[in-house]
Amino acid sequence: MKFYKRIKKEWKNIIFNVIFAIITLLIVILFYKQILLLTILLIGLAIIGLIKWSSKLTILLFIMGGIFGTLAESIAINYGVWQYSLTNLFNVPLWLIIVWGNAAAFIYQPAVEIKTLGVKK
Repeated sequence: MKFYKRIKKEWKNIIFNVIFAIITLLIVILFYKQILLLTILLIGLAIIGLIKWSSKLTILLFIMGGIFGTLAESIAINYGVWQYSLTNLFNVPLWLIIVWGNAAAFIYQPAVEIKTLGVKK
């Protein structure tokens, strides 16, 4: 019985992760023209995710993903690979830092859940 409760809990966590990713994408699609509002909504969502995941490693990955993901995009934009129609920070929108942070945290979390379920290499 304990095993089934653990599986149920981990599946709830996996579902949370998927919903987190979908909401991140939807917020960007719906509010990309309003940089400040979009940034605030994404920060709120990031806080919810980081509280739910409550791990120092996840927070570190969020920060590193935000910094390095945005830096990589800024470099690519500088070389003309692509561009954003609305920007306000080194040719990228401010909210992109949060999206990259959310992405890094999201990528890490399913691996944690799968490992907790007992799936091995």
